[in-house]
Amino acid sequence: MNTNLSPILDFNNETNKGMLFDVRDGQSYQVVKIGNQIWLAENFRYLPSIEKGDLYETSYVYKNDNSYLNLHYGRLYDWDTANSIAPEGWKLPSNEDFIELIDFIRKDNNLNDEDEVGSYLKSVNGWDPWAGIKPNNDKYGFNAKPAGCLNNYGKFDNSGNFNNAGSSAYFWSAAENNSGYANNWLLFYDIGDFNSNGSYDGKYSRLSVRLIKVM
Repeated sequence: MNTNLSPILDFNNETNKGMLFDVRDGQSYQVVKIGNQIWLAENFRYLPSIEKGDLYETSYVYKNDNSYLNLHYGRLYDWDTANSIAPEGWKLPSNEDFIELIDFIRKDNNLNDEDEVGSYLKSVNGWDPWAGIKPNNDKYGFNAKPAGCLNNYGKFDNSGNFNNAGSSAYFWSAAENNSGYANNWLLFYDIGDFNSNGSYDGKYSRLSVRLIKVM
């Protein structure tokens, strides 16, 4: 695959929706504008090559079962890979990008705090049921899926466990805490807000990627 080819964005300014065509592998993604940001409305699923000498794989499908791709779970990446796979003009979001998204939703819906922001981001279907919080409405089309993760317990291999599909979504941030850890942002089926986390098994974990357009 030619990694130098620019992607094609077909965007409708009236609907604030469109499609991104990644010409490197021929895949397409729904995109959505929320506030002043343009986000992928699907988890990324670009397949990087095997690299780094020891032949560990840089990404996985949940439980190595491609049927999860049909649920729009995307692929799960380690942090280093997540930082290197965006097509030209797109990037892994920073903590500030996530905070801007949360602030827009909070202000646009007159929320006193962030406790209900998650309901505006989670997909309507696919999450484990929970009656204790506001139902998911996916108002802006972000369409967050509970894709779970691969927790690798500090190893760059496939010896870890796949966890939490149906109950949790973990999105990598570009923010690096130190050589071993980076931030990710979490949605849970039984919690209403959108949390940041800097210590979920470090950069070794395989988590979802939502790219944002460079503005």
